[in-house]
Amino acid sequence: MKKSKPFNLRSFILNEAKKLQREANDLDGIPTPVEKVSAEEVKAGDEANVLEKEIDFIKALKIKEAKLDLKHKILVREMRKVQSAKRTLKKRILKKI
Repeated sequence: MKKSKPFNLRSFILNEAKKLQREANDLDGIPTPVEKVSAEEVKAGDEANVLEKEIDFIKALKIKEAKLDLKHKILVREMRKVQSAKRTLKKRILKKI
């Protein structure tokens, strides 16, 4: 059975910092010109259709949200009327007792 040596956080952090410094030294800091970079050009096919569908879905959700918001406002008004009527009835009942 091997004994596990204790984890030393300080040495771990120092080692990671050294690695990052080595990687930073390898970079020259000068960006490569766009002309020298080769990029794959892909025709817009299914990706455009998927994007269009997602945008349409967002628009539909926005319309649904507006309708629900209107219904919510109506329900809140109704609820306030009911609560007000309930309060007045409670007061009437308490006066009669």
